Amino acid sequence: MKLKTSITSNSMKLIDVYNKITSGALRTSPDFQRKLVWKKQHKYAFIKTILLNFPFPEVYIASSEVDVENLQAREIVVDGQQRLTTIVDYIKGSGDFINQKHVPSFESLSVEDKREFLNYSVTVKDLKDIGIDNIKEVFKRINSTDYSLNSNEVINAQYGDGEFSIFCKQIVYKDFEPSEEITDVVLNKDAKEILTTFFENKKIFSDNDVKRMFDIQYIMLITSTILEGKYFGRSTKINYYLERYNGNFDVHDSIVADLINSISIIESFKFSTNSYWFNKANLFTLIIEFNKLNISLIDLETLESKLLELEKKVDVYFTDEDISMISDDERKYFEFARQGSHELAAREHRAKVIRELIKEAEFEVEIEAEAEIENKNLKMLVNQDIDFSILIPTETGLKKSIMDAVSGVREFLKNNDLHDYEIQEYGPDHKKKIEGYFITDTDKIKTEISLYRSNGRGDFRIWFSDLKSFVSENEELALLNIEKTIYILNVSRYNYEGNNLITKAK
Repeated sequence: MKLKTSITSNSMKLIDVYNKITSGALRTSPDFQRKLVWKKQHKYAFIKTILLNFPFPEVYIASSEVDVENLQAREIVVDGQQRLTTIVDYIKGSGDFINQKHVPSFESLSVEDKREFLNYSVTVKDLKDIGIDNIKEVFKRINSTDYSLNSNEVINAQYGDGEFSIFCKQIVYKDFEPSEEITDVVLNKDAKEILTTFFENKKIFSDNDVKRMFDIQYIMLITSTILEGKYFGRSTKINYYLERYNGNFDVHDSIVADLINSISIIESFKFSTNSYWFNKANLFTLIIEFNKLNISLIDLETLESKLLELEKKVDVYFTDEDISMISDDERKYFEFARQGSHELAAREHRAKVIRELIKEAEFEVEIEAEAEIENKNLKMLVNQDIDFSILIPTETGLKKSIMDAVSGVREFLKNNDLHDYEIQEYGPDHKKKIEGYFITDTDKIKTEISLYRSNGRGDFRIWFSDLKSFVSENEELALLNIEKTIYILNVSRYNYEGNNLITKAK
């Protein structure tokens, strides 16, 4: 409905507005008003505005009802709730103005300064008695600037300066360094460097992600999930934590520690930049599942191998090769990850698969005879100061004699000037061949070794001819460099103590 006339602006002394509120004549929280989202830094800055006699935006009020018993008209605040509530708290010395040192307390002001503060002129638009429907329409139109914003931008408009939001922005944006004047959540410089560098170097977010603020939403999702202690569907808990920790996020140090724990584990694997595990859905699952992981209980080399093995199965699954080796849970994982599903069932299933891999990588008591041989061989290599690296063949790797060159193997090859995967071009056409031998307790068997990076993601591959004749699934291989030739030991099967060939690797 069209209003009869336009609404004109009037001015009121701040003391008159204060008296109206404290007497109950002016109600600051009608049902249609938004909940308070200002944090204490906003309030301090606002009071400084008044103390400096700078103007602030006009306040809208409207007639609500008449108290016939007390012969008093009641009014409601249509827009300006946070400003007026802050003024009342400041004068009373309550809320965030108790024992603070950011602005002089009202009580400490001189008589002249108090008088000047109370006489400050507040610009008011009085809608008078235009009816509740029109009042709501005015409120809606005053606050309708989000009509073209996506959900992430709306959240930022409402909570962008809140403590929870500022925490997440520091993780995403390298150049965002808020001062203690606007937040109590200032990340440690070293911690911030670890977090921002990880997301930047791994190219987790596209230009469109940044433009539409999906990067912030992603970090908010991770943080909310850690706080919740369990998975939830879509973004249902983000608003809850934005509001809960808008004014104070005193648990942020714990979240930083959890994130760094996860990222440190992921970084130790040295996945290629285009790795399947840097898909946002997969990375989300790894970060959540690793954040409380005790690495002293986990064989990280085994976990890395199992993650790379699962990554290799993705290529098999989506290229219509023989998928008999792929379990139903793995197929389901691949589909959920490809869809980037945000549903609770999808997140829980991806977590289930990763937890199973972690469980398989936990240190266990091995078969006594096998463990004795393996331990003797490894101890002998260490005692003789022989440089070596470990490979553990998987079912898929043995089937094609192709294994993932895990981070330890890549470092071994690079440090021994045998091969540097980082400068290698993608595809089998750029493979490098190295001479190698399988070493048993009595024989030396020649094998051809190819080192290459796969097309597409650039995964690190190592291929051995006749591999299946030398090793079984989950037996450990030790790679040694002897005069630019790779010697491969099956330390789980053969006893190498006293083997003269091994001493040449020193």
